[in-house]
Amino acid sequence: MSSSDIFIGETIGTALLTLLGGGVCAAVTLKSSKARNAGWLAITFGWGFAVLIAAYVSAPLSGAHLNPAVTVGIAVKTGEWGDVPVYLAGQLLGAMLGAVLMWVTYYGQFLAHLSDPEHIRDAKLGPEDPHPHDTAGPVLGIFSTGPEIRNVVQNLATEIIGTAVLVLAILTQGLQDDGKGLGVIGVLITS
Repeated sequence: MSSSDIFIGETIGTALLTLLGGGVCAAVTLKSSKARNAGWLAITFGWGFAVLIAAYVSAPLSGAHLNPAVTVGIAVKTGEWGDVPVYLAGQLLGAMLGAVLMWVTYYGQFLAHLSDPEHIRDAKLGPEDPHPHDTAGPVLGIFSTGPEIRNVVQNLATEIIGTAVLVLAILTQGLQDDGKGLGVIGVLITS
């Protein structure tokens, strides 16, 4: 794989991942959306399809790392660090591009949601609000995640465990010596 293939593959793949994953969160969150309140199951399936589509589109070019933790995990396993900056640059650009495309796609929905009198009232909550710094409310959750219970040690442990499961699954399910594996995921290990 050339550096340009890696950069283009990771940029396109991560942009699609962010566009589609963030898009399902926007659809479920924003008040004027027909998918409003579809729930966590819709978000889970939406993100799953986002990962699937992003992986299939980017795998032929870059191996579909799509995540800095995956890139670093593969570099640790293989000892090949030369392309890591190219992967990370493509992932960063792709994530920003995907977020902007999702925002453009839902721009009218964001305007309607954020100008809704109920939302404006909720954003002006006083000291009785348990999270006074969280005035963006559910809209912030479209672009980022945040814990329901803010405990730094527990939240850090959760992120470490989740990332370890992701990286271990990818590193252990690639192509075996007999050529069997999980298809696109196998490309990650052999590329």
